[in-house]
Amino acid sequence: MTRHPRRARPHGTSGFTLVEVLIAVSIVAIIGSLVFGSFARTFESRDVATRLQERAHLVRQAMERMARELSMAFIYDCQERPSATGEPKLRSTFRMEREGKVDRALFLSFSHQRLQRDARESDQCLVSYYGENDPVELSQTNLVRREKVRFSGDPDEGGAVEVLLPDVESVHFDMWDESKQDWVEEWNCQQIERLNQLPRLIRIRVVVRGEGGEEVPYSTVTRLFVNKPLFNWMKPSS
Repeated sequence: MTRHPRRARPHGTSGFTLVEVLIAVSIVAIIGSLVFGSFARTFESRDVATRLQERAHLVRQAMERMARELSMAFIYDCQERPSATGEPKLRSTFRMEREGKVDRALFLSFSHQRLQRDARESDQCLVSYYGENDPVELSQTNLVRREKVRFSGDPDEGGAVEVLLPDVESVHFDMWDESKQDWVEEWNCQQIERLNQLPRLIRIRVVVRGEGGEEVPYSTVTRLFVNKPLFNWMKPSS
């Protein structure tokens, strides 16, 4: 059997064979896919962390605002007193009610901020919090805030409405009852049991959904500065 000698490359020439080129391209492709996958996971983790931080910031911002406004809550007189001039008397209100996933709150507060010069507004306002379905995503519930700077006979009507915190799982308020030495779920200063009384402490509990669908709870406690009706400290004009 005759063996044919291997052909040697011409003297002075250089290059790669097709097999060498295919091997090199395969190695580069593998390294590139590994690097791209690592960067993709890094960017995805960064995006998740950014969304979590933004969500947590929105929740804390909303809770801080609610705590500040509740801490400045006040009542003038929750009883309906007759007027000597025959004009209707407006009763103060501080009402906390359990209502589904999001509690309904309605109270007077000294927290109004005047944003326009020479505006005929005081620092008093009527604030309410309640839940409302999102107009686009009907399965989502938004925490809504309503502020009314001019009082009228119906405290549940009128005012400027804004979404305080979108897509909440639950929002609950707990009031500290000193007589019971326990937290209670509802409060109404117009009822005989708590007539002209405000709680000293209010606990705010908010639950939202995390990236994996798990429940993420937040909680804070705020103290009310005024616990007695202002009517007790204001003398009627003679």
